[in-house]
Amino acid sequence: MKRWVLLSVLAIVLSGCAFGTRRPMLTYSVILPAASKNNIAIKVEPFKDERTWSKEKLGDVRNGYGMRCADIIPQNSVTEWLTDAFKKELANAGYTVSEDQNTDINLEGIALEVYVNAYMNYGGRIKLKVTLKKNDKEILSKEYSEEKNCGMAWASTAASFGKTIELTLQDLMKKIIPDINKVLL
Repeated sequence: MKRWVLLSVLAIVLSGCAFGTRRPMLTYSVILPAASKNNIAIKVEPFKDERTWSKEKLGDVRNGYGMRCADIIPQNSVTEWLTDAFKKELANAGYTVSEDQNTDINLEGIALEVYVNAYMNYGGRIKLKVTLKKNDKEILSKEYSEEKNCGMAWASTAASFGKTIELTLQDLMKKIIPDINKVLL
């Protein structure tokens, strides 16, 4: 009996905890190489949230059997995170990010899916619709998506989920910013 109790306690302690809401802080660091200033001003409009699965949650924490055990709910707004990430990446690409309403070039975005998960591996999925307008005429309108596997899920921490979704967005930016450059430069 003592042996069974000891083995049960060890299994619980060593397996990690799949319960308890994870609350990652969404952050973004620029990924693309810095470019010289190009004297083009862009206004980044606040992203719209059209996620259908959930507008509150980012994903689920799953146990070793794949069962959903807890929610992943960010500490900050997904749409503000996306808007801020685009401002950072565009400024890094040489554009002047403007807050002026009379800017000729506007970038609008819609969040269609922002999802992070952990079962055996961390995984992130992001799907966005990006529209670039010059003088109210669409010059780029395209849906972009990225799915990323970020390695073994050992502890399912909030920080790990935040990093997973950040890496997924960075990979997506590697597709979007070059398309914007092709249209504007």
